[in-house]
Amino acid sequence: MPIWLRLSIAGAATLLVGMGLGRFSYSPLIPALIEQGWLTATEAGTAGVGNFVGYLIGAFAAPSLRRVFGEVGALRLSLLATLIALVSSTLPWGFLWITFWRAVAGAAVGVIMIYALSITTRFAPRGKLGLATSITYTGVGLGILLAGTAVPLLLQFSVSLAWFGISITGFLATLVAFWGLRAVSRTNERKEQETAHPSIAWSWNAIAIITARTLFSLGLIPHTIYWVDYLVRGLGNSNSFGGLHWTLFGIGAICGTYLWGRLADRIGFHIALPLAFTIVASGIALPVLIHENWVLIISSLIVGAQPGLTAILSGRVHQLMGKDKMPIVWRAAALVSTTIQAAGGFLYVLIFASTSSYIPVFLTGAAFMGTGAIIAWAMREENH
Repeated sequence: MPIWLRLSIAGAATLLVGMGLGRFSYSPLIPALIEQGWLTATEAGTAGVGNFVGYLIGAFAAPSLRRVFGEVGALRLSLLATLIALVSSTLPWGFLWITFWRAVAGAAVGVIMIYALSITTRFAPRGKLGLATSITYTGVGLGILLAGTAVPLLLQFSVSLAWFGISITGFLATLVAFWGLRAVSRTNERKEQETAHPSIAWSWNAIAIITARTLFSLGLIPHTIYWVDYLVRGLGNSNSFGGLHWTLFGIGAICGTYLWGRLADRIGFHIALPLAFTIVASGIALPVLIHENWVLIISSLIVGAQPGLTAILSGRVHQLMGKDKMPIVWRAAALVSTTIQAAGGFLYVLIFASTSSYIPVFLTGAAFMGTGAIIAWAMREENH
């Protein structure tokens, strides 16, 4: 098996644990957490924001972890931290307990999202960049799909069992990730560990990349936290219905990520990126304006495919900034976007708490995502 493919699979397993389970498995649990008295509606939203705050901490800590453990070592530590957070969440010890472990899982994702993509893009051969990044981001979709399938079934017994089932899935994926990451030689690990990140050059593209990722992060919040809750408590459906749509969300992430990556290789990342922003923005807005089942299905599939947008964005960063500057620009984008996303998360909580309506929440997200399309279109090629 080619090294780039093995590392792409490892990246997929890593993102499955960190993002697919560590972040996105929380959404289908929210209605049950509220209904069974673990959290109130406001506490559930706030605990979700705790994941964003943790992400920010992880992004800040990433360089220090890299210097001490190397990129691969930092990824391994992050995988283990996510597993501990998932297992700890099986205990019904209240709002602060859940929020703390959501933050720990978020911190792990902050490291994973920087270095999993850095390793994947560095080893991807020419002409395979879109495929390599799409394979890696497929892990997010697979994690969402597994959570959407397993959580409703396990919730029939208890919330704790649902958390435990997610933890078992994460453990198995961690084994795959550890296997794949062994493809990085110790010599290469030491070289990356000893090489400092280059300083960021504040060009128009760097600013545009950071802005686009920030808008993407803000636009995704409604579906990340409120989508299943909207379907279940907002529209009066069952937890199984919400789980079904979270499964569709995962299917969209798996299929959409691959299709977006292949499309970017064919039509170019410069066209595919603003196109993806525009389509996802439509998927966020439509379900609160039109409540038909077919619209809800399309929304789950389209917004579920959002890892493909991130894959295209990471590939575009690689193209515009070069493989050496990609990690530092990607990290800067993570720091800025997550700082603003954390604040934006609280803003969404306040909007929902003050209006008791999902409409302004989702329309606000769509507006952010639509603005991202404009910024993505304005990125331009430059010599580096």
